Amino acid sequence: MAHSLRTITTFLAGSLLLAAAAQAQNKSASWLTTNFEARTHYSTPASDSMKYRLFKPANYDPTKKYPIVVALHGIGERGYNNVNQLTLEELAQPWVRDSVQAKHPHFVMVPQCPPNQFWWASNGGWSGNRSKPNIMITEALDSLKSEFSLDTTRFYAVGLSMGGFGTIELMKWRPELWAAAIPTAGGGDTAAAAIAELVKTPTWFFHSLKDPTVSAIRGSRTLAQKFAAAGKPVVFFASDSQRTNAVPFDSLDPATLVTLDSLREAVYVHNADFLYSEVRNYPGSGNPLHQAGWWEAWRHPMITDWLFSKRKVDGVSVVSVAGSLPGARPVAASPVRVVFRDGRTLLEKTVDGRTTWFTLAGKRVPDAQR
Repeated sequence: MAHSLRTITTFLAGSLLLAAAAQAQNKSASWLTTNFEARTHYSTPASDSMKYRLFKPANYDPTKKYPIVVALHGIGERGYNNVNQLTLEELAQPWVRDSVQAKHPHFVMVPQCPPNQFWWASNGGWSGNRSKPNIMITEALDSLKSEFSLDTTRFYAVGLSMGGFGTIELMKWRPELWAAAIPTAGGGDTAAAAIAELVKTPTWFFHSLKDPTVSAIRGSRTLAQKFAAAGKPVVFFASDSQRTNAVPFDSLDPATLVTLDSLREAVYVHNADFLYSEVRNYPGSGNPLHQAGWWEAWRHPMITDWLFSKRKVDGVSVVSVAGSLPGARPVAASPVRVVFRDGRTLLEKTVDGRTTWFTLAGKRVPDAQR
């Protein structure tokens, strides 16, 4: 194994969970429907209702306080069956993996948007009113607060596609509520007034650059750049950053990108509040290029530690940047690249025309798994 690869993997080993290992912990559809209680929230008027699923951590102790993750699905999982939002996409999985619940025991709420409605603004434009399904999310949370022992300083919002937009909407309308958020493959209101509210919540954006459904450049990346323009230090990371010039329609200055070890330092040393991760040069076409935005997030070895480190007290984030964030480190020519392949972030090395992949801890990925 080349010295450059050993250097990277030695730095990361022992502190990063493996994306492949996380994926292997995924629960079956029957496990999800059994362990997430089916519920209905009735709003005012009573004819307005929203189905949702609730996961209660093992050995729940009402004398303790527990965080809660609200996970928002995409447009294709809408309905009233209270199943699709659990089983059609990898949305609930990251939060109920055994290793995650053992380290960060928490509740998970997965609402289902009613048919023909949306998590985003009710009139289809950002100047409109907050949508009823979006309102019902926080109404349901209010009822859960009286029923369970929830840590109200540790409410988290995550979402994919339409749910990424919905996460941004929750941050805009109720900025005092969310300790942190992870919107993936989404976007949202970029008006100055909206940005002023959004930057009150620590956020890690994820998006696939070649997403054919939701533009990364007009969506997540623009929001991240607006956050930076508003004075928030944003850590920009991209897989395959060595090949920036080969990416079509790319306008992100490569000088702003950090390396993988800088990303780790930002998360684990400097407690970064704002990050943007972009999947690049992922092969294929169609919907997988859209899904890559949340595959990268939900299998990312750092997201759960980052998310659960955040806390908001009286509307103010109390875990913030501990020191100056690491700047971009020039990515020197190297036989090792950070790439996104088969739903995982991997290290790729090419020698004599042969390409080999390694996990972030340096374990070779067998050819049969590639």
